[in-house]
Amino acid sequence: MAGRHRSYDGPNSTPRRNSGPSGSNGSSFPTGLVAVGTVLVLAAGGGYVLYSKKPGAGGDAGHSAAGNAGSSCAGGTATTLNVDASPDVYAAVKTVADAMTGCVRINVTSVESAAVTAYLSGTAKGGDVTSAPDVWIPDSSMWVDVARAKGAKTLADNPAPIAASPLVIGMPKPVAAANGWPDQAFGWRDLLKDFKTDNKLQTAIPDPANSGPGLAAITLLRTVVMTPAGPDKAKQQQALQNLTLVYRLMSNNVSSSMNSLLTDLPTKGATAASSGGIAAFPATEQKIAAYNAASPATPLLALYPAEGTMMMDYPYSIRAGLDPAHAAAAADFQTLLHGPSAVNTLQKAGFRDPNGAAAGILTPAEGVNPAMPVLMPPDTSHTAADTTLSVWGTTSEQTRGLVVMDVSGSMGLTVPGQTDPATHTPLTRLQITVAACTNGLHLFGNNSELGLWTFTTKPRADGGGTVRTEVVPLGPLSAPVGQTDRRGALDTALQQLSVHPGSRNGLYDTILDAYKTVLNGWAENKVNAIVVFTDGKDDGLNSMSADELIGRLNALKAANPSHTVRVMVVALGSGVDLTTLSRITGAASGQALHADTPADIGNAVMAGFAGRLNDK
Repeated sequence: MAGRHRSYDGPNSTPRRNSGPSGSNGSSFPTGLVAVGTVLVLAAGGGYVLYSKKPGAGGDAGHSAAGNAGSSCAGGTATTLNVDASPDVYAAVKTVADAMTGCVRINVTSVESAAVTAYLSGTAKGGDVTSAPDVWIPDSSMWVDVARAKGAKTLADNPAPIAASPLVIGMPKPVAAANGWPDQAFGWRDLLKDFKTDNKLQTAIPDPANSGPGLAAITLLRTVVMTPAGPDKAKQQQALQNLTLVYRLMSNNVSSSMNSLLTDLPTKGATAASSGGIAAFPATEQKIAAYNAASPATPLLALYPAEGTMMMDYPYSIRAGLDPAHAAAAADFQTLLHGPSAVNTLQKAGFRDPNGAAAGILTPAEGVNPAMPVLMPPDTSHTAADTTLSVWGTTSEQTRGLVVMDVSGSMGLTVPGQTDPATHTPLTRLQITVAACTNGLHLFGNNSELGLWTFTTKPRADGGGTVRTEVVPLGPLSAPVGQTDRRGALDTALQQLSVHPGSRNGLYDTILDAYKTVLNGWAENKVNAIVVFTDGKDDGLNSMSADELIGRLNALKAANPSHTVRVMVVALGSGVDLTTLSRITGAASGQALHADTPADIGNAVMAGFAGRLNDK
């Protein structure tokens, strides 16, 4: 089937320029901006970037009309109905539009659902969508919910779906077979378990801010993680930390779109159980079947989560307020799309009918199961998608920050109950902190920027001043540092840290220096932060007081109101003054958290990221 390998890419089309919506006397969807309130601890700024298709990337404009529509219509003029359709369903919708007869011209345009959402809600930052469509067919009703949550007012209620395709987990067949799937049940919890343990399955995701399958996946994962917590506040907080961990790991392998992810699979996908490469990703069933129909070297398998999934439902959303001619044209086209011929066209393209019935290429031979999958309960509040996008946009942000390690003498004290599993020797506070930091490096993507400092003080005889050492300079994790990259340099440097017996810490001076360093070169769209690990109080010898530090931090914040730098302190042992540390971190939009074990340290860091969700 030559040429089918790229059929899932979906034709693009020339964007419809702003000439005013059809039949609306110049009126359009409201464009008032609605703020996305996702200011969280350790995050500065917020929001998410929405994707628009690239002009001239291929495909036609999708115009269609009956042969003599103009000359045979009243007044000699046909009604033009502008339809924006999700790229994956565009070709089938255009085929149906081409067959429509009468005094109507259907202009079908291939547009990413997220781009239309942004335009209709007034949050678009440029892009190809320059006027509101008469009819919008996104890949999921979730985008209608998001558009309304962000301010769109003139979307008609209860749009009817024209097709359906369940969300699945796509996986190379060799990888699935090695794990016993689908012979044994597969579920979202299998992915969650993998995230929390060895992470053997390299998971990719199409950007949820741009992709329906990506948005659906993070929404369902949030449901699976958060629902068992029930009303218990402590359990909810722990669940939120777990969700933050999952989202941060997923954010390290994000493709710009579903099409981009699939296009990259032949070179980036796993070809065997132990070959490395992308081994799992959310997709629609239709995408898996279409991909396999092109006879790829490594076919895919669609796994249907046992706990349930959701249908991408391709709603036919009519703009409210159309004039009678355009309203009639929209109704007629909807009737045609629900007719037997159109349903057959959509099924041949790999979609189910609106009721979930499968036909066409949806067969086991193409890696899918035509039976009706288990579905999760629908979101009757219509708020889950928008809330989940806010959570994702915050917890998955890349980081620019410093890890600041106390190496004063007390960090050499052993921790009760903590021993080296190989030697059975007691572990020190510094050793358990290093272990937690090393294990946490994988939470940061290659676009994150990190650096490592240590601090202590000189002996009293030498004046007792603060000694701060830049061990690894702040910079991108993927950038070269010596013979390795910065990620490798950090890993090596952490392993080589040692305490300075008899010294005392210089905590307050170091926090201020680190704050100024991160502030200088502050990066937009990243978490600009400092994480400090310490087990003691500042001795105050030749150092500023806590009140002086708080005053200086407040002054820097006032002078740089849009450049937030968040300070988090992870306090170890019983000798810390958590009250004072909380006052200091509160002045820097952060948190102070207590920890005694490696697990506590990891939980404290994740609580810091998750805690940003309570900062709205």
